[in-house]
Amino acid sequence: MRARKRSAASAPGVRLQTVTGALDAGSIGKVLAHEHMFVDFSGPDDAGYMDAAWSNKIGAAVESAAVLRAQGVDLVVDWTNLGVGRNALALRDVSRQSGVRFVCPTGIYKALVPPALAALTSRKLADHFIGELAAGIDGTGIRAGFVKAAASESGATAAELPVLRAAVIAATETGATIGFHGPQAATTRQMAALVETQCGTLERFVWAHAQVASLDDNKRFAARGARLQYDAIGARSDPFFDGPVDDEAMLARLEAMVAAGYGDRILLSTDASVCVNPPAAQYDRSNAYLYRYFEAMLEQRLGAEPARRILRDNVLEAFRLPERL
Repeated sequence: MRARKRSAASAPGVRLQTVTGALDAGSIGKVLAHEHMFVDFSGPDDAGYMDAAWSNKIGAAVESAAVLRAQGVDLVVDWTNLGVGRNALALRDVSRQSGVRFVCPTGIYKALVPPALAALTSRKLADHFIGELAAGIDGTGIRAGFVKAAASESGATAAELPVLRAAVIAATETGATIGFHGPQAATTRQMAALVETQCGTLERFVWAHAQVASLDDNKRFAARGARLQYDAIGARSDPFFDGPVDDEAMLARLEAMVAAGYGDRILLSTDASVCVNPPAAQYDRSNAYLYRYFEAMLEQRLGAEPARRILRDNVLEAFRLPERL
């Protein structure tokens, strides 16, 4: 069994970058590791992209965040990046009104490159991501807290590879975390190879939707240092990746990973989207489920301290602000 690491709460100097500024890990209570306040699935080339009644969207997001805040949640890692509707100013507004802090990513979803960035090389795209991490997004001073990358489920396409390389360059040069959307293990192995070639380690690599892959694949990646995110907690079904979603399946997977010594490699969330454009693409999940129902089940199954590590400490370690930023 692997030696356990210190919790983020006891590690001095751990800080996170949120849309309202950097903050110390010790000030953070409950967290959610993978959520979305706003998502636009229409794509940046669509005439309706980001064309929404933003006052209504912000109001709905504030109401949702207020429910989370009442549960004790005061930090949410929002995974909406460029190409699928990231709106850093709206996210900051929601944070200020609700009291919930949000970590916001740089990076581009798959090959949904905004027109203003379409002609850039991987090096230039990486420079853009680094600027958002180090200085701010679109001249706002709102700094991104990690790099999100994504590839098609069947493997990275030729159009996606330059974007993935840019994400790896930016993460390598800044020390920032890469959050990777890649439910299938084969696709994640492809991305992990890029990361290890540049960074030499998967320590700052978070594999989202890892519950879709097998337990053996989960263990293999954890053994290499990656962090695994099970982020369909509370879902009734998984229309995106056809992965396991019922509580017992998730508890059994978590119990097996902890028993294998990988309790410090796991993150949990619901991957719910509060506001989706176009509205017909809205899917049925609740970001309140994790702490309303699943937390108690997790504590009963694993114990209070292992549950706290998975729900809180691992997330803070995974998305900590690197010293170079």
